[in-house]
Amino acid sequence: MALERSSHVPGGFQVRHRVLGIYQGSAIDLAFWHPSSNMPEYGLCRFSTEDKAQAFVDFLCSAMCTEPLDRNDLTVEPYDLTKHEQLVTEYPLPSAWESPL
Repeated sequence: MALERSSHVPGGFQVRHRVLGIYQGSAIDLAFWHPSSNMPEYGLCRFSTEDKAQAFVDFLCSAMCTEPLDRNDLTVEPYDLTKHEQLVTEYPLPSAWESPL
């Protein structure tokens, strides 16, 4: 579920929370959502297929999640490459998810 390494490739899916925003990824056991996380430099988390994004939604709403979310607050939508590029351009801090291994 890592951020897609090739950020400029079109396609993919993202998860949006009705109040919190678009899922950016997680670190230190915390989920980050744009814009509520105030960490826009990380860009957005891209899922390669709609099924993978839906599986993540299912997890976030399950008893396996530490703080389950309401399924009605989450949607799967096409990845917003324009928004990702805007965030990375306007907040150019390097991201741990974007660094090559």
